[in-house]
Amino acid sequence: MKKPELIIYDFDGTLCNTLPDIAESMNVILEEQGLPRIPEMRIRDFIGSGILKLVERSIRYALSQKQQRSVNAEEVQQAGKAMAEYYRQHLVDRSHLYPGVKEVLSYFRNIPQIVVSNKPEAMVYEMLEHFKIHKAFSLLVGGDTLEVLKPDPAVWKYVLASLKLREPLPGWMLGDSLPDLQFARAAALTPILVSYGYNDVPLLKEAGAEVVIDDLRELIQLYEKL
Repeated sequence: MKKPELIIYDFDGTLCNTLPDIAESMNVILEEQGLPRIPEMRIRDFIGSGILKLVERSIRYALSQKQQRSVNAEEVQQAGKAMAEYYRQHLVDRSHLYPGVKEVLSYFRNIPQIVVSNKPEAMVYEMLEHFKIHKAFSLLVGGDTLEVLKPDPAVWKYVLASLKLREPLPGWMLGDSLPDLQFARAAALTPILVSYGYNDVPLLKEAGAEVVIDDLRELIQLYEKL
């Protein structure tokens, strides 16, 4: 591992615990459709690949509990819009930054830090601004910034072009999910996964995650040992 010249952070499950508000918003939409609520920890498993995937997985799960019909793409699209509209009004009801986030961002302030998330860009920016950490980042890439989502290599190309960077580039990718691990590999970055996020650690390790931390402040210790 080399000292990074760029640090990329995922948002949900890495910098911010957004699960309570995401789960409640999803359950409101399910109830409106006459479907049963889903346990928060089940919805946790559906986070990471954008709102539409979250909605599709949640609806399919809810339908399976009632042994009903399958869901079609149009229903997912409509429910996705409804969920996004509701959630947009409740972004920070109970969501909060994980311990050490502001300390870490301040420590690495002389290294370019960016956010690459599959959450809509405007939502992420609103939350970064709400928590007063938006100025720490040189770039924000959201789930609708481009036509593709992380881990698509086009996202990495966009980062390089936006920041006028050239490869090879020693950097860190901080995340909590398989898309984060896959994105790090596609960009030839060092993946560092957090154990407190929305994917189970055994699953991440099985996929090849070698560095897993329990607290974001461990980044400072890792850096000072290099």
